[in-house]
Amino acid sequence: MPPRNGALKAREFLFLCEDQALPLVPSTLRPSGRSVMWTILQLHYGDPKIHYELQPMPSRNQVELGLHFEATIDRNDAWASLIAHHAAPLQAELGSSWELEIWTASWRRLHRVYHAEALTTTLAAEVAGDLARLISATADIVRDGLAEASLHAPATSQRAVSRPPAASLRTWRT
Repeated sequence: MPPRNGALKAREFLFLCEDQALPLVPSTLRPSGRSVMWTILQLHYGDPKIHYELQPMPSRNQVELGLHFEATIDRNDAWASLIAHHAAPLQAELGSSWELEIWTASWRRLHRVYHAEALTTTLAAEVAGDLARLISATADIVRDGLAEASLHAPATSQRAVSRPPAASLRTWRT
């Protein structure tokens, strides 16, 4: 897919990142589920509410990459706590650009944002490398978490409690 004036369209960028990232991930760690919603790619291990997400947003001059928790508040908080528990090794593997964030009233994510004037093949290679590192660094945590009842079973309530402030992997630890 040749770039136009050095820039890729959002879907071209999305699929180029996927095509470059997945071969970098050991076959035993690759997610088994895949969903594409126009310019959003989601990869998961059987539970689409817990997924890796790539979303180029050329109108905002950015690309978002992350591990998203979009289940119930209780489940999402449990996932965020599990990721926070692994903050030091994850930060060592992924770098300091990643943030564990309270994204909405109920959703959580470990993510990073790339700022770029255009979606280029060079940026796609960088994002693909980071997606491969994210999957490789978190695959065992996610698959083990999906096997745990507290992280897998739907919560019975949507509790309303105060949330800790959003924090980076450097500071949000349990």
